[in-house]
Amino acid sequence: MNRILTIYLFNKKQNSCLILMGILSLTLMLLRVKITHDIYLLFLIWNLFLGYIPYALSSKIKTAVPGTFIFYALFFGWIIFLPNAFYLLTDFIHLHHSSDLQYLFDALLLTSFTIAGFYAGIVSLFHIHRILEMKYETKKCFLIIFAICYLTSFGIYLGRILRFNSWDILSHPIELFYNILKNIFNSDVYEFTILLGSFIFLIYSISFSLLNKKPIKSW
Repeated sequence: MNRILTIYLFNKKQNSCLILMGILSLTLMLLRVKITHDIYLLFLIWNLFLGYIPYALSSKIKTAVPGTFIFYALFFGWIIFLPNAFYLLTDFIHLHHSSDLQYLFDALLLTSFTIAGFYAGIVSLFHIHRILEMKYETKKCFLIIFAICYLTSFGIYLGRILRFNSWDILSHPIELFYNILKNIFNSDVYEFTILLGSFIFLIYSISFSLLNKKPIKSW
């Protein structure tokens, strides 16, 4: 009963945080549109929505029976959509210097969306980590999470540089896999993947160590 209560309270807290960060990001966006009469960055709302999908899927995976079709389908969907949570970091390329004040406000806006997406991604990884701990030893769990972080980083490369999205694995699978094979030996791919993957894993490792200091470790 204590474990069930802990899980419930943990999820409730994360849901509240994600909702609050989403509301803050949307409020800043609406304020920008109101002041500038410009909808240039409105796409961030869609990107954040996609970034929240991995959290929703990982929350659902925890209630699925391991080894079933539903479990693997949810996990596959989670792997495909996970890069969206961290993709928002790359949206800083849209930061332009029209004026000092607007530049500062846009930087704050992008930071808000990025933190919300990153938080959703980190907590989602934490969900999967806990599921892995039910079957594997600690080192193997971290090794799997390590690999997922770099796989996620490669997925972000496919999205930001090659302009593919999560849906393309179903709608344009041949074109997607052709471009993966075409660019797999490109040095830019390795640099991008290693740099961003290391950053994601570092943030996750720090977050995991902090979360483990809380009662949730008895989960």
